[in-house]
Amino acid sequence: MILKIQLLYPNMPHPQKAHSTDSGVDLTCMAVERKRAGVFMLDCGISVEPPPGYYTELFPRSSIFKTDFIMANSVGIIDQDYRGTIYMPLRWLGEGDGLAAAQALVGSRVGQLILKRIEPFDLEIVANLAPTPRGQGGFGSTGA
Repeated sequence: MILKIQLLYPNMPHPQKAHSTDSGVDLTCMAVERKRAGVFMLDCGISVEPPPGYYTELFPRSSIFKTDFIMANSVGIIDQDYRGTIYMPLRWLGEGDGLAAAQALVGSRVGQLILKRIEPFDLEIVANLAPTPRGQGGFGSTGA
């Protein structure tokens, strides 16, 4: 199975796995754009073409916590037919406006791209769902 990746910057680092057993490939920040106060779009410098029946998910690298950024939308779902640039939205949690910190990420590995299988499904609208022991117990309902 092959994930086709188009590099959008000359001589940029190729997305790659650090270890053969890694789940995803590391992505490098190639440019930064401020979207609004405290929110930045990191240009990962690639477009992708997953094989039929697959899509990709974008996550921050686990080390992103050291930068005082978090991914603004938790996970990026990149549909199978999207061919545009992959951007990673980050929210600044540190002091000040975060622009210098965001610009310092250029050239750093910031994200991970994971290939996932699309599981086809249909929807059925029903009047009631099957009961379970948990029922409608939500946040924190299963204990500490």
